[in-house]
Amino acid sequence: MTATVANGNTGKSKLWRPPIVGTITFVMMLFAIALGHMTMVLIEHELGPSNTYIASIFLGAAGIVLLWYGIKSKSENLQTWIGFLSGLMLWMTWVEFFYMFYGRANWGMVPRMDGPEGLDVSGTYPEYMIMGATIGMLMIHLCFYTFDKDTRCNMFLWFQRWLGLKEALGPSTKTAKDRNYAIITFMETIYVSWFCYAWNLLCFDPGIVGTGALFFGVNMGTVFVSFVWGGYCFARLIKFKRTSTALRYAIPVGNIIWVSIEVASKWNLFTEIWVNPWEYTIEMATVLGAFLFLALLLILAPKKPSEVGGWKE
Repeated sequence: MTATVANGNTGKSKLWRPPIVGTITFVMMLFAIALGHMTMVLIEHELGPSNTYIASIFLGAAGIVLLWYGIKSKSENLQTWIGFLSGLMLWMTWVEFFYMFYGRANWGMVPRMDGPEGLDVSGTYPEYMIMGATIGMLMIHLCFYTFDKDTRCNMFLWFQRWLGLKEALGPSTKTAKDRNYAIITFMETIYVSWFCYAWNLLCFDPGIVGTGALFFGVNMGTVFVSFVWGGYCFARLIKFKRTSTALRYAIPVGNIIWVSIEVASKWNLFTEIWVNPWEYTIEMATVLGAFLFLALLLILAPKKPSEVGGWKE
């Protein structure tokens, strides 16, 4: 089976020019994060904790099968979409639900409590306390990408230049044609989610930042960094013409901006409708509809020849 190139070209289309592609992928990514939260809540709500733990095993396995399907494709566009979706599936199931099982059911951990009488749940549930303990492992993995001469991540390339590693590492051994974007996008989705979760958990941890002036300062600093870093990346994103590249770049941009949204919700500045979807059915249905509409626009958007191809035999 062969995938055909859409009529037109992203460089010539009057609609699909900067900043349209980047803006659509960014907004869609924010919707995707909200829907990811909603999906997890609905699965646990509808199946119950015990069945959720069992279902997460098979849902994660389905994500691996989906990833296998994407890796076999020669279409960069399809590889990117499948890598993103399978990464979300594995993060929700084999990471968050597995941590939930070990923390709540297997080890019998209780949430961290605070408040005047010490009876209020602070929001740090067992699965997030476990995740906070994985920050060291996250840093070890990030070291690998920093010292990987074949990386094409702008952040790691900047680290390599700043650390004077370019000459020591030598030239990359891979070209664009050698790169499989399904596994690249899959790992990007996993690690960006992990990094941003760890970031939030650190700035919310009363055992590290307390509950007074330091807590306030760290949270405000987090919002500042989120907006500056995310804003800089967004300014780069809106210059993109290729939908596949824009989608991959929107993954970290959306998650970096979402860090400030988590801080705002922690300070009760708005209601997280995605964690109570049964109370905000119309609102979340609108978010879902908007996400599907934007995703459809990106799928139907004209592609450059380098983004599409046939299937490997």
